[in-house]
Amino acid sequence: MVSFIFSQALAIARSIAVVWGAVWWIAVPVIAAIIFWEFWMLYIHIRWLKKINWKTLEIQVPKNILKTPKAMEQVFSAAHAMHKARHRFFEKYWEGELDYFMSFELVGRAGESHFYLRVPEQYRPMMESAIYAQYPEAEIVEADNYVAQMPNILPNNDFDIFGGEWILGNKNCYPIRTYPMFEEAVEEQRIDTVAFIMEAMAKLKDNEQMWIQLIVRPVGGDWAKEGEAIINKLLGIVEEKKKGWLADFQWLGFTLDELIAAPFEHPSQEVKRKEEKAMNMKLLLSNPSTKDIIDGIREKISKIAFETTIRFIYIDKRETFKRDNISSVSAFLKQFSTQNLNSFKPDSKTLPSVKGLSKEKRNNWRKRMVYERYRDIEFSPGKPPILNTEELATIYHFPIAAVGTTELEKVSSRKGGPPSSLPMVEE
Repeated sequence: MVSFIFSQALAIARSIAVVWGAVWWIAVPVIAAIIFWEFWMLYIHIRWLKKINWKTLEIQVPKNILKTPKAMEQVFSAAHAMHKARHRFFEKYWEGELDYFMSFELVGRAGESHFYLRVPEQYRPMMESAIYAQYPEAEIVEADNYVAQMPNILPNNDFDIFGGEWILGNKNCYPIRTYPMFEEAVEEQRIDTVAFIMEAMAKLKDNEQMWIQLIVRPVGGDWAKEGEAIINKLLGIVEEKKKGWLADFQWLGFTLDELIAAPFEHPSQEVKRKEEKAMNMKLLLSNPSTKDIIDGIREKISKIAFETTIRFIYIDKRETFKRDNISSVSAFLKQFSTQNLNSFKPDSKTLPSVKGLSKEKRNNWRKRMVYERYRDIEFSPGKPPILNTEELATIYHFPIAAVGTTELEKVSSRKGGPPSSLPMVEE
């Protein structure tokens, strides 16, 4: 038996060798060309990324801000101007250019909270205008890159870190819980979604730091097709097939294809099927859960959106490192969850929670990768989640006046020039 299997395997190997000997001169160049093309696209894209001149802006908000997250939604809408519907051949395949992106960051250290925006230099005026348009009393200053002030490699002998990335628990077209669901007509009853995480940041000690990063890159409208297909499926709508040439011929009020199908199906059955479909649609829409899903998907895909990476890092000295504050980030993102739509969940591939052999080295490697991706403003490996402007504004916005966290670094008044009525003294 063994000798028979061996002889069969040897015969197969000889057949493969004969085929390879006949086609290698075609296969090898094709395989080499494919490998070269992949490396070339990677090389030119990295070269393009290195040319981006990043600016770190700190947004200092006034003490009595009255704007809701709706104002921040307009800021994200302005950021969508980075999207190009189509890249020219030279830009894409020689310069390696893709859509630009930017990073919105909330940083807590030593009991203070800071709002940062890291943006390509050419888009700085656009984003400053968008922020001032919605928050006229805010102050935007160019700041030193706080990440560059930390060691180049973390964790190290002095500092330990914990970090990870969050992804959606359901398909992109399903929405998370957004700020309209938290708002009330009475101002005192409004719930500010950033209050929880800012309160946690206010309790950080001298050496503790908590970083939250949202990297956003605009996308076109193709992603919405998945949502439209799910809505049609829930409603029982089947996409009608294009009628063939038989439908162009009619006799006695019937098309030729209906006459051919008549012995098996009466033409009136089509009308009956349409009536049944309308009845099924009414029953589906009468189900509150199904209606909520359909309305939620429609609302989400109706707005412009971004590929988004949500990442957080907690840093502290090794001798005082505690994981107590890590749960604050999970709780912060948990408030956007719904049972029947969408939620955030940690990406298990990024969390330093490996078990088994060499777990310490493997966990340290994951920590280092998350830190370096944060530092270099890199997207998550794989396909990032897609969030629209309303969802992004729910997660990242400046606190409303009802939030009483005193440790938030604020600007009491905006700088300005002297009034025009001020008398001038000529010397």
